[in-house]
Amino acid sequence: MIEPMREYLTVPNRVEVVRAQEIIAASETGWDGLPDWVGETYERGQMIVATTGVTLFNGAIAIRATAADLVVRARSGVFSVYDETAFEQNFLPAHSAEVFKLYAA
Repeated sequence: MIEPMREYLTVPNRVEVVRAQEIIAASETGWDGLPDWVGETYERGQMIVATTGVTLFNGAIAIRATAADLVVRARSGVFSVYDETAFEQNFLPAHSAEVFKLYAA
């Protein structure tokens, strides 16, 4: 039997991230340049865009992103919202060249 420990790491998951400000700007000009799921989510009514932020729906639960927040979409399609500080504490770039840039500075 495994002896329980006090600290654990979670298994990394690959997510897609878009700044809410990009979604707000694209809502007026078109979804080009953003991942396909952004426009699809809007068309399905799972996203409401206002000039001050974005509201996303995980089923019946609504979450709100201000313009400066980062909208995170898991592979499962579930959305979450992070401010920049919380995002940097919880996520690393998926591509090693971007990780190198973080630590080389």
